[in-house]
Amino acid sequence: MSSFLSASAAEFLENYQRDAPLRWSPDDLAAQQEFVNRRIAGRGWLDWSTPAAALQLTQARQTQISVGAMEAYDAVVLAGPMVELLELRELFRQAAPSVRAAGELIGIIPCLRDNSPESQRFAEAAARTLWPYHTAEELLEMLLESGWLVDSSGSGFTAIPRFNEAVLKSQLAFKGFNRVFAGLAAEGYDPKEVGWGELRFVATRNV
Repeated sequence: MSSFLSASAAEFLENYQRDAPLRWSPDDLAAQQEFVNRRIAGRGWLDWSTPAAALQLTQARQTQISVGAMEAYDAVVLAGPMVELLELRELFRQAAPSVRAAGELIGIIPCLRDNSPESQRFAEAAARTLWPYHTAEELLEMLLESGWLVDSSGSGFTAIPRFNEAVLKSQLAFKGFNRVFAGLAAEGYDPKEVGWGELRFVATRNV
């Protein structure tokens, strides 16, 4: 695994594909696929959802080498491990040159429902020991600040209860989330109340 990654990030990326069917239910994964397929059918699109893409962009960030596409696409799909490991404002800006003026950025980003005490403590602990997570509202604000217009009719938060269950049952090969949940429990918070989910969004360039 690349030396550009922290130990936690390398562990996360190495186990991402194995853990995905445990973090998301079959219905969750089918809904994600349907959400993306509706937008990319018959269009030229760029896939930024794979572990390989996450590793490439991580290395590019560390070496300050551009990996921007030489051409623009009708759609860019932004999902998978990179949306958890990489700084999102930078990622939103990096995606812009790859999207045609009339094209779309299609995203699925794990996030928190709101700033409930449990969710806030999870976000604080994850930012210290792993990487940052945000609320859906914060992500929408980041998109706007990065020059994107969000289609409110096609975007929104979706709860993913399987995540909490998988972490609490220690089913994931990646153990970073277990450490965060254990810390919450030690502080008297109930990890089951962490409002985990994802923002599914469609956005166009504000040009």
